[in-house]
This record gives sequence, C-alpha cells and structure tokens, in this order.
Amino acid sequence: MILDKANEDIKVFHTEWVPDGYGGGKSPVATADFTEFKAFVLPTGFAGAGWAANQRFASQGWADTARITLVIKWRPELAELDQWSRVEAQGLLWTVVQQPRRWSNRRVSYITVLCELLGDPP
Repeated sequence: MILDKANEDIKVFHTEWVPDGYGGGKSPVATADFTEFKAFVLPTGFAGAGWAANQRFASQGWADTARITLVIKWRPELAELDQWSRVEAQGLLWTVVQQPRRWSNRRVSYITVLCELLGDPP
C-alpha cells in the first residue's frame, strides 16, 4: 500500500489548552511531548490573500511555500490532531489551520491535514 511507504518523518506535538490570561477562554499551546508519524508532505500554496496572491508570487519566481498538506495513514494516535495543533515537518514548524479530514474505504483509512508555516520562511 502506498501510504505504508510515506517518505517524511513528522512530529505531531500534543496540545494543551491553557487559560488565555484575560478570563475569556483558553488558548492552544504545544507541549514538549510529541508522536512521530510517516507522512507525505505536499506543497499546497502560499499563505495570504488566496489564489490570486499565489499566482503573483509564482510568476515572480518565489519558491517558498507557506502551506503544505500532510497525508498520513490513519492510526488511533491521530485522534488528538486537531486545528491549531503544532507539527514539525521538513525541519520547520507548522500550525494546522483546518480541521483534519479523515478518509476511508474498505482498503485504506487516512487523513489529510492542511498546515501553515509558523513564522517566516528561512
């Protein structure tokens, strides 16, 4: 199965929800604990103003991608992966920006995760 041959090692950090300090709610904070997975890392696009901005940057020769999609074979440990989770892939830190999507049929079960680069590109 192709998902068994994923070529990238990624770390999914556990998320802890802590009070925001203003009495209004809680904020997600990545802990030092993580779980390692194998995944396919697919460049997805640039963060910002959407498709038009992506085309503008691409036409100017910018090669840095600020968004990636991870494709990971389903394991029960992935149930913790959620929007605002922190992920390390390709030596960079990423934030999950959408609820991960789970796909399954009788042969395979996997998730796709849209991530955005945390901070500025190197």
